[in-house]
Amino acid sequence: MRRSVLTAVACGAAFLACRDVSADPAPATQAAAPASAAAPASEAAPAAEYTVRFVPGEAKAGVEGNKSIIEITPAAGYHMNVEFPARVKSLACPEGTTLAQTEVEPAAEDVSEKAIRFSVPFTAAKAGKVDLSGLADFSVCSERACKLIRDEKLAWAVEVQ
Repeated sequence: MRRSVLTAVACGAAFLACRDVSADPAPATQAAAPASAAAPASEAAPAAEYTVRFVPGEAKAGVEGNKSIIEITPAAGYHMNVEFPARVKSLACPEGTTLAQTEVEPAAEDVSEKAIRFSVPFTAAKAGKVDLSGLADFSVCSERACKLIRDEKLAWAVEVQ
């Protein structure tokens, strides 16, 4: 009995010694093209596992249905966890601007292992800079593990014409 326990311990130690324990790959630098010439995209400071990009879109004062896009892309060696219920919640805006809703989920066609996109509809009463903010929940995975991101603070500006 004692011999089988020692054999099992030795086999376990040999397995651990042969295992690849290299660090996760470094994040990729992504050059993001603007959605349109009138509304260039901006990026939040990249995390090691993902990048957040904001596409403000073309917004006009007094028009319902202006949309700003939030795009989250995984870094090299990661993919978006399409099974995780991603959302942006606690959306907020300044006085004079209204949001169609305070929580958004991505449309089915906006979810893939390469990116998740959220559309944030709003109406601004007047022209000028509008600051929007919210908290994002999503997940990225590598070959070894998945990382759940909860309450990632997002803030971006949209120039309303």
